[in-house]
Amino acid sequence: MPHPILSRRRFLGLAAGAAAAGPALLTACSGGGSGDRVVARHRDGILRIGVAGAPTNINPIDSGSEQTRWPAEAIVETLYAYDDDLASVPLLADGEPIVSADRLTWTIKLKKGIKFHNGDELRADDVIATLDHILDLGSGSEWITYLLDYVQRFDKVDDHTLSIGLVRPYGLLRSHLTNLPITHRDFAGRRDTIMGTGPFRLDGHRPGQSYTLSRFDGYHGEQSEFEGIEYTVFADGATRLVSLRQGKVDLITAVPFQNLGAVERDDDLKLVVADSPLDVLTYVNLHTEPFSDREFRLAVAHSMDRAGVRDRVYAGHATIGQGPIGPAELGWDPDLDVFGAERDLDRARDHLAKAETDVRKFKVTIGTGQTSKEIAAVLVAGWAEIGIDVEILPLAGGPWSSAWLANDYEMLMNTFQSGFTSGPANYLTLAPAHSRNILSCGYVDPDVDAWMDSVWETDVDAERVDALGKINRRLAEEAVIFPPVYPKLAMAQRVELSPLDRERLRISRIEPQHLHFVEPS
Repeated sequence: MPHPILSRRRFLGLAAGAAAAGPALLTACSGGGSGDRVVARHRDGILRIGVAGAPTNINPIDSGSEQTRWPAEAIVETLYAYDDDLASVPLLADGEPIVSADRLTWTIKLKKGIKFHNGDELRADDVIATLDHILDLGSGSEWITYLLDYVQRFDKVDDHTLSIGLVRPYGLLRSHLTNLPITHRDFAGRRDTIMGTGPFRLDGHRPGQSYTLSRFDGYHGEQSEFEGIEYTVFADGATRLVSLRQGKVDLITAVPFQNLGAVERDDDLKLVVADSPLDVLTYVNLHTEPFSDREFRLAVAHSMDRAGVRDRVYAGHATIGQGPIGPAELGWDPDLDVFGAERDLDRARDHLAKAETDVRKFKVTIGTGQTSKEIAAVLVAGWAEIGIDVEILPLAGGPWSSAWLANDYEMLMNTFQSGFTSGPANYLTLAPAHSRNILSCGYVDPDVDAWMDSVWETDVDAERVDALGKINRRLAEEAVIFPPVYPKLAMAQRVELSPLDRERLRISRIEPQHLHFVEPS
């Protein structure tokens, strides 16, 4: 059976910006004495955030990427939300869903009196319009890949109740309903604006440049202390960091890793480094040579310069990679040790000598972000030492995704953050290892298929975690999905802002509505 954890139009890869300037330049541009200016600026009650990029389509039900969802975090809400223990609890939904005995029908009631920013009350029609949009093949929403082949129907029972009918049991539906934003029925197809029920409303948007939000006085929950929130795009990492040091913004995403030390030494700033569902997607195509040969795959895997990527690209702020599941994700096994940090070139040469394929070259297709380019450069130099010649092919998001869908690659690599679609997991990462998935990389293993079926369908968390762990180990041992590292998420903030919650960053959430200005100590 095909599985919904796939994407036809996935925009993968973080726009991390160009290479940042060195510490000397940043020191010269220090924000010394900026504290008083920041306190004065805060009198307007506006939280200012610097981000690395922004999409042309800002509709949060079309994409789960952090570039789309971070500016929308305080604007839209979901039927369910994660509590402090990352358990799913009702938010817009009025209580737990009623699930039929055969697990094929979910009935969901909505809280009454919740208002959209235009004054309309939230109704079942809005949830149905959201679902209808994402399951429309012409909409381009990546969410179709999570529900396709499982969701058969969705019906309005009354103004505040809807029913979802499934083809077969789908335990992951609760996860998706905890991450899928609900938008106003008249705005579901809009790409230039957002209409939600959150604590802030979108007042203005300049494509690729900025977002302006104001507090929504009709919000059904606790009000934020901020009058508004402004997001400004700084594609260049150095510019982003200088703006923070000068006090022009209060928080920035994607701190250049080579500048983490400079941030730590600045008394006006706080560095926030956390485990998060940030993955270096790494796939090989088993449909054709050379990666159809297991010995060749193992040679490439054991000669992968993981320590080089960790130290030279991420300045030590990454965990050595094994299988597809990282430290912030369900199924993570800290004791899994298939590959060492340092390359085992002798072992790699032994595997290469046993390979039946005569091919000693391949092409690695990567994203166009600076980080992806740096990772590839380190790895290619290492593979050359065992006599494998590798060509780097950078592709932008759309063409990269098309190559993935068409199986038009030999090795495919990019960075991707999954918290806004899967919370403390990354189910999309695993999809190519399922033999019947449209994204199948050509790997056929009945055990993996069965474990993956269990992950999608079970409603028992322990069973899902157990299956994920087995999948992770098998895919590492067979060198099917073997990322070089699991990067940390790096952000920086002013000391005049309350601290970010590292536990929420494990599911990619900044949640600016819960922050507040503080007097620096």
